Amino acid sequence: MKQKTKLIGEFILVVVGVLVALAVESALEDRADDKLRDQYLSRLTLDLAADKSALQGRIDFFTDVQRFSQDVLTWLEGEAPADERLLLASFYAAEVWPLTPNTSTYLDLHSTGNLRLLDDIGLRTKMAVYYNKAVSTESGMNPNEHYREWIRGVIPTGVQDLIREHCPTTDKKDLAPTGFPPCSPPGIDYDQIDRLFTPLRESEELRRILTYRHSELGVMIYLLSQQVIFAEEAIQALAAE
Repeated sequence: MKQKTKLIGEFILVVVGVLVALAVESALEDRADDKLRDQYLSRLTLDLAADKSALQGRIDFFTDVQRFSQDVLTWLEGEAPADERLLLASFYAAEVWPLTPNTSTYLDLHSTGNLRLLDDIGLRTKMAVYYNKAVSTESGMNPNEHYREWIRGVIPTGVQDLIREHCPTTDKKDLAPTGFPPCSPPGIDYDQIDRLFTPLRESEELRRILTYRHSELGVMIYLLSQQVIFAEEAIQALAAE
């Protein structure tokens, strides 16, 4: 009887030991998961904040580009000569600024199966909405090359070089957009520019292409504005975790 009691006692000790070990292991895994989850939340927040800033910068940029395209359309409907303002507006209306969202952290969550760490369904939904929409927003930033090819084919290369030198829209070191500051490029023969531009008033194809460009810019600005909203909602959801 004593032997049987001893065996039962040893069995209970083994079971308790196993259960304790499992509990400790589970606690360590939970702690590791919590630490990893916090790291992901921090990285996602930084990615979204950077994206939001980039999106707002493009809204400002393309709003200016759309304004320049409207200036050219207005000129096409009138009889004013092609002056400095029109030259710069026509050049700037063709400017582009691609967008590449920060998706590395979100893709890492998916590829490693760590998306399970974001156990709040509301948060996961907002993240999915943002990153799914980011794909269409990025593709929507692809430029319509028709107007760009047309106008850059009319403006002499020497004049284009003067504009880039004295009125740069991007920084020469890192190609970051600098905006469209007031500028007066020197050494340009505006009589020549007027002779080159005046025949454009007779081109229905140019009107069509530029009108489409103007409309396309409106869609781009709308998509960017919506993406800013999605980014802010995702950031707020992350902050609530």
